[in-house]
Amino acid sequence: MKFLFLNKMLIAILLLCVAGLAACDPKAPVESPKKIPAGWSGGFTMPTLLDSSNVAINSIGDLSKLIKAPWYAQINVANTKVGETVFSSCADYFDKVEPATRTSRDNEMSAYLEFKIMCEATQLLINAGDSKESFIPDNALSDDAPQMWPKEMALQISTEESKRSAQNPNLKTWADVTPVIKHESQTEFSSIYFHKGGRQAIEILGHGDINNDGIEDILLVSRDSVEGGNYFNMRLFVLSVDSRGKWTLIKEI
Repeated sequence: MKFLFLNKMLIAILLLCVAGLAACDPKAPVESPKKIPAGWSGGFTMPTLLDSSNVAINSIGDLSKLIKAPWYAQINVANTKVGETVFSSCADYFDKVEPATRTSRDNEMSAYLEFKIMCEATQLLINAGDSKESFIPDNALSDDAPQMWPKEMALQISTEESKRSAQNPNLKTWADVTPVIKHESQTEFSSIYFHKGGRQAIEILGHGDINNDGIEDILLVSRDSVEGGNYFNMRLFVLSVDSRGKWTLIKEI
């Protein structure tokens, strides 16, 4: 009986080999899973914010050069770890920044936000790993992105407004908080989403495995402004999407 059982097993294995459903050569190399390398996209402007264009950035490994490279301008800031000081590089920023840090002069705030967000994005990309799989759609900046992306993406000017939205379980997506009335695609990496009273210019900065789960994440910046006012803000988001198309917020800065 045992001999008959072994014969049946051998026949079954041979049939699988012929059908190509089993690896029959024990010496055949095992293919390692393909990796998706981390990288930056068209919206990543950190190299253009430097004092010199001599910093060569050809790979993710080169991004660390951007941390100590001097900016094209010095920014006077207050409420840092050392009080009032000057930021002139990402290294200065990371070494001395506090949550309450802001520019000493109001007219430099927009420039500071650009430096801040791009420094943070640079550091995230430096630390990003290669991904084992990706579910990011080819057209991530689509018309219906606000119906899928987390509610934290919505433009909310006041802290109280943000708190109320965060505590409301019925609000799940960006569109639940601020319905988008118009979408304008600018490039492959940028789109503008308009809603009543304001607009959000969204750009893709890069991609990679930010939270070490093997799935590719996407880095986005939102430049927020309102109609008839001088409000402006920049926010950095890391989003991930799974095989079911569900988007999740990984990080917000």
